[in-house]
Amino acid sequence: MILTDKKQPEPTHLQPKFNGVTNILSVDIEDYYQVEGFRRRIDHTAWERYESRFHLGLEWLLQILDSKRVKATFFILGWLAEKYPDWVAEINRRGHEIGVHGWRHRRVDLLSPEEFRRDVEKTMGLLKELGVDNLLGHRAPSFSVTRQSQWAWDIIRDCGLKYDASLSAKFFPAKSEPWTSDNPGPQFTQIGNGEKLSLFPQAYLPVFDHIPFAGGGYFRLYPYWLTRWGIRRWNQKGVPVMVYVHPWEFDPDQPRLKVNLSRSFKHYVNLDMNREKFAHLLQDFQFGPCRDLL
Repeated sequence: MILTDKKQPEPTHLQPKFNGVTNILSVDIEDYYQVEGFRRRIDHTAWERYESRFHLGLEWLLQILDSKRVKATFFILGWLAEKYPDWVAEINRRGHEIGVHGWRHRRVDLLSPEEFRRDVEKTMGLLKELGVDNLLGHRAPSFSVTRQSQWAWDIIRDCGLKYDASLSAKFFPAKSEPWTSDNPGPQFTQIGNGEKLSLFPQAYLPVFDHIPFAGGGYFRLYPYWLTRWGIRRWNQKGVPVMVYVHPWEFDPDQPRLKVNLSRSFKHYVNLDMNREKFAHLLQDFQFGPCRDLL
């Protein structure tokens, strides 16, 4: 059921602002059967056969964000936006930023440049038709803009977008890379035509190079004290941390798929605890959407 309460007031940042830093909150809108970990188990041609449940976690997220007066960036899968346009409108109505998450959750490093361009343009076109007026950013599924697929940044900028949030923590620290800062905070790179593109990298734990945290399975798997410590350490240095979550991570009653033990652990671990952990996160730190840190 679509939420229908009146439009919420603009955020007043009721949560603490640790060391004056506003962190970044992002949500990848995809359903439980569309995740990269199940790609070999469920082909996109079979998606129609599965019960859609993303709205259950999404509704909870929208409610708690309203209660804390927090805005976030929602990267939306085009396939879902086409089927459920009312949810795009609801996210937009509540004043959150909307970004591009591809059409059907295909890794960028498995696409050709032409395929990727069509994917981005198709998703952008639909979102604009649905009333999203200010599209600024893109996130690739599974942080899949790699050293071999940096051509994606030229296409993203050429499509009129201002930033990309697809850079994996495994590339940090990276003193010889084309981005500007040796930390996981917002930064930029210079693309082929000389223009700058802002980047929002996946966060990694302080003093533990390449080990991601503060998002997805890492947020669910790690004890909350470790996530809190990591964000505080980066904030003490003035570095904002990007947190990312998915609506299915707040749906502990979702169907259990028959997958191997490793994949089952990564997908289902701590689903029953995630709402409580996320509520603590919103209480302990200040957050905003990507657009506020451009």
